[in-house]
Amino acid sequence: MKDDVTTFKGSVPQNYEDYLGPFLFEDFAKDLAGRVSGEKVQQVLELASGTGRLTRHLLEQLPASAQITASDLNPDMLEIARSKVSGPNLSLQTADMLNIPFPDESFDLVVCQFGIMLVPGQEKALQEIYRVLKKGGKLVYSVWGDLDQNGIWKIGAETIRSFLGIDPIRQNPGPFSMQHDAEVLDLMKNTGFTNNQVDSVRVTGETGSAALAAKGFIHGLPVFMIIKQRDPALLPQIEAALAEELVRELGDAPLRSPLLTLVFEGTK
Repeated sequence: MKDDVTTFKGSVPQNYEDYLGPFLFEDFAKDLAGRVSGEKVQQVLELASGTGRLTRHLLEQLPASAQITASDLNPDMLEIARSKVSGPNLSLQTADMLNIPFPDESFDLVVCQFGIMLVPGQEKALQEIYRVLKKGGKLVYSVWGDLDQNGIWKIGAETIRSFLGIDPIRQNPGPFSMQHDAEVLDLMKNTGFTNNQVDSVRVTGETGSAALAAKGFIHGLPVFMIIKQRDPALLPQIEAALAEELVRELGDAPLRSPLLTLVFEGTK
């Protein structure tokens, strides 16, 4: 599943962590970790762990005896995670959620923040998660909700499309491919999960300025590679245009954006 649409590499992971981490992901990481706090688990798998933002909160919320394996498809993301999180019961490794490198029934809990939605083969990913969960084990994961309810994403997608004529945010399959909760619940049920439920989480993301948000959006996501391949000269043009549009739509210093996610839970 690796390609320039889904791969975080080169300078992208550090920009992702620095500019987008506190703005788009921190509040949701706290929420997701809080949902599994107190779970009596011994073996935990985190998929698409990225730069370790959720991992850090899992270490704080789960029992000290829990063995946590944080995994990601992209080695460059894991390198940043290694510099930020550590612990005697934590291991980090590369893993493709379409072919999870663990035996059947290995984990009590699988968690994933903003990862399953990016996989071109979400049914296969859920089947793999189901396979590695123990009987009675739980899956908890988050995806982005309705694009229209996520200001920064909507404005970013429209700005990029105005330059490229395509909307990479909605492709391959894209961050918003699981925004319809009924379809996702059906997919989970068909995979074999039970006690399935979904919860909406709304927060207001805040960052120092529209310029910082634009830099993160263009330089901290895989869309950076798409624009660079098209024409590197477009990068500063799109970044400037996005910053201008963000000021107009969301304000500046600080910039605040409404954000909506869906959190799904299911049991094997």
